[in-house]
Amino acid sequence: MKTIAYIITKESTSELIEDSLFAPMARGEYGGKVRGIFFVGDGVYHLVKGSRTTKNIKMITEKEGTEIYACKISVKNRKLQNIIVNGVIVSSLKDFYEAMPDVDHIISF
Repeated sequence: MKTIAYIITKESTSELIEDSLFAPMARGEYGGKVRGIFFVGDGVYHLVKGSRTTKNIKMITEKEGTEIYACKISVKNRKLQNIIVNGVIVSSLKDFYEAMPDVDHIISF
């Protein structure tokens, strides 16, 4: 099974994130091992408490062992520090890359 990491850059991809990535992962139906997901730019809005995508984050991190990251600069610039869902690692892209040395593919959208 291929090990994958994602970099999410756009808030407008919520249908893709929730319906094509998070929901199948939460159901154990994704087909690959997603090691980590890094949200940057407007993508960090996916990680705000109460957003459509956050309902599956706990299940994905616990069941699949996927690490969810938010770019600390994107979070700061959007003033979201106090409303990012619990369990998300607020860090840098450098830290994300260092935490993903064993992935087969890094996909960005």
